[in-house]
Order: sequence, then C-alpha cells, then structure tokens
Amino acid sequence: MKSLLPAFKVYSIIILLILSSLVLSNCTEVPLSNENKILSITLTRGNFTKSFDIVENSIVGTVDSSIDLDGLSLNVPISKGATISPDPSKINSITGDFSFTVTAENGDVKIYTVSIKRLLSTENSLLELTINSNGLTFKPQINSQNNTINQRIPSFINLTSLDVSLRYSNRATISPDPTSIKDYSTPVKYTVTSESGDKKEYLVTLTPMLDSFSESCLTNMNANKWFGGDNRTNTPDILPNDRNVGTGQAVKFNTDVNPQVFTVLMNSGFKFFSTQNNYNQNVQLKLNIRDANGKIIASTNTTVLGTFNGGAITFNIGNLNLFFKQDTTYIFQWYLIDGIPLGINTGSLGNSNPGTGFCFSGGYSAEASQRKGTSLEDTSVWYSHSWNFNIEISGKK
Repeated sequence: MKSLLPAFKVYSIIILLILSSLVLSNCTEVPLSNENKILSITLTRGNFTKSFDIVENSIVGTVDSSIDLDGLSLNVPISKGATISPDPSKINSITGDFSFTVTAENGDVKIYTVSIKRLLSTENSLLELTINSNGLTFKPQINSQNNTINQRIPSFINLTSLDVSLRYSNRATISPDPTSIKDYSTPVKYTVTSESGDKKEYLVTLTPMLDSFSESCLTNMNANKWFGGDNRTNTPDILPNDRNVGTGQAVKFNTDVNPQVFTVLMNSGFKFFSTQNNYNQNVQLKLNIRDANGKIIASTNTTVLGTFNGGAITFNIGNLNLFFKQDTTYIFQWYLIDGIPLGINTGSLGNSNPGTGFCFSGGYSAEASQRKGTSLEDTSVWYSHSWNFNIEISGKK
C-alpha cells in the first residue's frame, strides 16, 4: 500500500499558494478618487425652485425681483466620496458672491465661485392713498392712465392739516415723504422710484365740496303708513299703548355727497286715533342713519311743534359731518320718541307704485312692542317694506 504522505504534501503546498495569493491581493492598495465636482445646484424658497448652470468653476444666475434671497435652501450634490465646504445645508441666505470648496478623496481641491442675484424691481406704482380726518376715511381711486388722484372732500375737513398715508410698489421709494406733507389745499406731486431707478409721477388734487345738491321724493304720494304709537282699545291683536311704528328709506347717490338736511313727509299732526283729538304738544322724532349692514353710523333728533298739522318734518344733519360715497346704500330710519306711552300717531307718506331711480331705493318699517321688550333702536325689528317713503335730502357735493 502506497503512502498518502506525498499527496498530502502536494495538496498542502497548493492550498498555501492559494492563501498566499489571496493575502497578497488583499494587500494591494485601491487608488483614491480624484473626483471633486459639484454635480448640480438648486435653490428653493417656499414654492419657488430654480436650478443654475455650472460653467467650469462658476455658478452664475438670477432670480426674479419678487424672490428674496433669504429663508432659502440649497441642494448641492457632489462627486461620490468628496466633501464640500461650507455645508450647503447651513446656508439659508445669499447676501453676495461666495464660493464652495470641493475636496476629492485624494485631497484634490476645486473651488467654485457662486454669484446668484435677485433682479432689481421695475415696479413704481402708487397703489393706494388713504385720508383719515374727522373720523372719516377716504380712499380715492387712482387713475392709472394719467397718474392722477382727484377727490372731493367735505368742506368741514381742513385741507391744510390732513393725515394722508400712501402705499406704493414693494422695493420702491417715494418723494417727498408723505408723512411730511399735511397741506393739500393745493395739488401735491409725488414721485415713485423703482428699485431699478425708473420714475413715475402722481398728482394728488383734493377739492372741497361746495356745490349744492338736492334729491327730492316729495311728490307722487299715494300711500299712508301708520307712524307712531297706538292707543286703540278695540283691536284684537294690538294692546293699547303697546306699540310704536317707525318708517325708513334707503338712498343711493350717483356721486359723493355731504348731506346736510333730511326731510320726511307726514299726512297730519299727531293725534289719538281712538278720539281723533290732536295732541297739540311738542314731540321728538329720532333719526338713525345706518349702513347697508344695519350698523348705525349717525343719529340725531328733531322737535315737532304742537302746532304741526302735517307736511314736512326736517332733520338738521349738517353737524353730523357725514360723507356718503358714490353708489353706496345708506338707510334712514325715523320714529317717534316715547311713542308707546304717548299713544299718538300720524301717517308717513309714500308711494306704493314700483319705480326706478333715487326715490325707489327701498322702503323700511318696524314695530316695537312694550310687552315683547323690543326697541326701534334694534336693527332686527326693521324689515323691507314694499312702499318707498317721501323724503328729501340736500347738501353739498
């Protein structure tokens, strides 16, 4: 039997050679990468995203004038195994040119210069002018065709001492400083300059309301609405001295006005309905002026003399310093003060026919009840009435 030793030795030698080869191969060094490139660069701010071209070692680009270069983020992928400084994730604003240094695995360095700028705005518009005076606010229209602002102002406002604020294009400047201008008794010229240097001039002209106007609806009377208290004892649904009825009328002007006198029309003097005896004493009527939402914007009273026998009742509203805007609805509502305990009434005259124009802007009525605890000061008791009531308004425009 032959010995197995020589064969074993041969196999052992082969295995040792293989192992030696493997060890030697593992000891061979893999060269380090020399790649040190910025592969792309993307800027994000809110919903805005933009990528920029890389030309050799430069990154140059712009963003629109509306995009601020703060509160941003940069996405800058680089070659595998390389490092970059500064860390792009730490950059959230760009205030000027800067550079990135990209270092390859083998230490090779490449420097990229970055120049990303915001375009200068060319906007140079006056967007809004606001006048605050005597508790009133005016926002006149700006004529963008000829860059003018014209507004008529109630004569009770002093044009030599106005609080005016202006809003203009973002990044633009304005001259003179609006806060330094108080006197608008003569036209004032403003210059708005864009960030890019483009200029635009605006002329502001404010004129006092001095022309008289009058809107009369005192004709065409064919309706008579109960107005005031009620002392009847023989009406099933109405308790004596329990209700007070008021009337109202909406108005809308085709130009800005400063109303000074408001007139309503009644068919007779105040009397007790049950006896038809005249009251023959002075009474007070209350006038509330509301906006289209029912909010009271002004109020006043007027005295009706005991000798009043029907006709016009006038409210002096000039001292209320009112300004009514063009094409805006205002609601006048009037009623007898203490109508419930007095129990006297008259008739508010009106027109029951349909029509168009100022005199047909919409009538109102309301009823307050003592037992229900309601008041004619409460807008919820007022409702639209099918009649339009006879009124007259005069003043300045």
